[in-house]
Amino acid sequence: MYSWQAGKLTIVLNEKGQITSMNDAVSGKSYASAAHAAPLIRVLIDGRLEAPLSADYEVESDVLTLQFKESGVKVGVAIKVKELYMTFTVTCIDGADVDAIIWGPYVTTIAGSIGEAVGVVHDGQFAIGIQALNVKTIGGWPMEVEKLQFAYQSFEDAKFEYESCAAWPSSEGSLLQLFSRNRTKAARRPVWNLPDIEVAAIGGIEAEIVGSSIAMFGCGANRVLDTIEAVELGEDLPHPMIEGVWGKTSPAANQSYLITDFSESTMAVAVQYTRKAGLRYVYHPDPFGQWGHFSLKPHSFPNGDDGLKSCVDLAEGMGVHVGIHTLSNFTTLNDPYVTPVPDERLQAVGVARLVEPVIADDVNIVVDDPHPFAANLFRRSARIGSELIEYDAISGSAPWKLLGVRRGVNSTAAYAHEAGAEISRLWDHGYDVFFPNIELQDEYSQRIAELFSKTGLKQISFDGLEGCYASGHDGYGVNRFVKMCYDGWGDDVINDASIVVPNYLWHIFTRFNWGEPWGAATREGQLEWRLSNQRFFARNFIPPMLGWFLVRSATDQFEATVLDEIEWVLSKAAGFNAGFALVADMGVLQRNGNINVLFESVRQWEMARQAGAFTEEQRERLRDPKGDWHLRSMGEGRWNLYPVNISKPLVCNPAELQPGQPGGADWTFYNRHADQPLKFCLRVSPSYGNDESSVKRPAFFANGIYMTFETEILTNQYFVCDGDRIGKIYDQNWNLQKTVETSMDAPIVRNGGQTLAFSCKFEGDPKPSVSVKVFTWGDPETVEDSSR
Repeated sequence: MYSWQAGKLTIVLNEKGQITSMNDAVSGKSYASAAHAAPLIRVLIDGRLEAPLSADYEVESDVLTLQFKESGVKVGVAIKVKELYMTFTVTCIDGADVDAIIWGPYVTTIAGSIGEAVGVVHDGQFAIGIQALNVKTIGGWPMEVEKLQFAYQSFEDAKFEYESCAAWPSSEGSLLQLFSRNRTKAARRPVWNLPDIEVAAIGGIEAEIVGSSIAMFGCGANRVLDTIEAVELGEDLPHPMIEGVWGKTSPAANQSYLITDFSESTMAVAVQYTRKAGLRYVYHPDPFGQWGHFSLKPHSFPNGDDGLKSCVDLAEGMGVHVGIHTLSNFTTLNDPYVTPVPDERLQAVGVARLVEPVIADDVNIVVDDPHPFAANLFRRSARIGSELIEYDAISGSAPWKLLGVRRGVNSTAAYAHEAGAEISRLWDHGYDVFFPNIELQDEYSQRIAELFSKTGLKQISFDGLEGCYASGHDGYGVNRFVKMCYDGWGDDVINDASIVVPNYLWHIFTRFNWGEPWGAATREGQLEWRLSNQRFFARNFIPPMLGWFLVRSATDQFEATVLDEIEWVLSKAAGFNAGFALVADMGVLQRNGNINVLFESVRQWEMARQAGAFTEEQRERLRDPKGDWHLRSMGEGRWNLYPVNISKPLVCNPAELQPGQPGGADWTFYNRHADQPLKFCLRVSPSYGNDESSVKRPAFFANGIYMTFETEILTNQYFVCDGDRIGKIYDQNWNLQKTVETSMDAPIVRNGGQTLAFSCKFEGDPKPSVSVKVFTWGDPETVEDSSR
């Protein structure tokens, strides 16, 4: 039996190379599975898993030798014990050609928090963690290998499949696992969404299993980040700093930001909007005319990289950092890697050969292998030399003929090809893109790194990072892509990714800002997804983010964004202490007359959030998706927080009135707050497209008081009263059109149930409809900068 101390975790290994004990060294509590053996390493040879038969540890050299009987393999593992953790590193493999090794799975009885990306599990008191120490050591399980029996537990809240997870529920609690492949030889295995793909060999030490290395540790649940930081510093892992503080603990890591389509000519304006919102990052959502070479759009950046650098310099001079969005290794069809001469390093699903010669205008193409062309992808594209073709299908029987062939597509040249010439089915995607192989992918990373280094950009999202899977090299391909970028730009670049979080890249990624706003109202857009993300962030020790939210101008589908929508977002962000992105193109920013009010609200809420002004009890209430709140500044570092109730739209529809009945409606209304003056927002909507209609002389009656406004409100306009005698008329984009005043004070809305009566004169045929939202506020709570 051999015993080591991994921080506060005592690990015992038996003579068979199995971990038999994982104990809290302080309490003595055992966390190892009693039912399932946990070999330190398993080997994979020709699809078969093998556990070691014996283990021999040489104390003087700190090398453990694992003997595998059936294959005759010997694996040497160097062991180092540090203050807070220990490391295991494969130093040699002898006796057989090993396809992969698997670290674990190490089965624990901890079932509380399972961090599938970070590789840490804890029960609120004690944590056990596993960390990949280099890019070739991958969090998860080889996709082609059947799960072990104890791993067939569901993880309903997981963001990734089992094969990509460093931690997962087990039949007794949880498991921890990493693996490394022998990538020096070609192989067939499942790749991304396809079941059986030929994967090319690669060279270099990263392709070898020798050198695969992990860290293990045990610590108090409240010391996980301290311990991982020690691992990063002690093992020369990426340790990015954000404003001088480690990225995982920096208050600046989950800053909110503005996403807008700035250009060389509009950069100053974009920065002004960013500063109005109290934000320090502005981010371009689509700066590139091509993905692959990442050439900037000439109409936005006529001076190319130098023009972008001038934008960054201008922004930095005003205290604002600049970021951009990418689609990682997605390669657009207009990129020089694709046209007019396609690069031979574009990733192929498979390769066949021409059975017969093909002349320049021939559409009869017969191949010797149908499998690559039957793969279920998007475009059905293939490369023959420097020509691209497309086809509709492959014949159902030999001779294997491509059907519906189109020659010389995408501005490539059609020419003659000899029998026996290679034809490569290209890996494509519904975004209408191709992918590079892993060597070409390196050029993409180098271009991104050089762009950041040259221009001074400080933020990036690796959207579409799952495209790196097309290389066939699973998490290693992802690790390699991002690590090369990181090595080129260094610290202080806030970065996130789409949906891929290999264990190693946990150290590089700053955060993840998942949650998209497209096609849904602000309060509805992927709400459950956004909330489940917060649980993912918490269990994986990742700075929380709430996603993207649109600031809209009016469209046929949606109204322009208003203050209560923005404050709903801001209150949830404060509740989760999460950052977010506001998305608005420059046109929207200039059309929406509410923008100054909206952005001042953003500034106040974010200032209070970052100052730690909300108590934990307040934050819990702010997290309620059904709750609305208003924050009002009361001077430096102090705010009043008001609970707000917004009624459902109260509708007055003239089509529902009886003949001769005057225009009006009686609405039942319940005020859950104290007595207060009536505050409302009235909207006039056209019926059957009649934009020439209007309402005149709107009047409200409540608790014995009439309030009448002598004015006309046109269709697609809003009429707002904030509990005083003033009514304001806005157009559909909240640009103020007119202010009117009534002689009566606003009626009082009493606490409890009551009737609100409304009347007006409808003009036009067909007449418009009226909807009214009533706002009531509760008593304010004090919110104060925690440092005061």
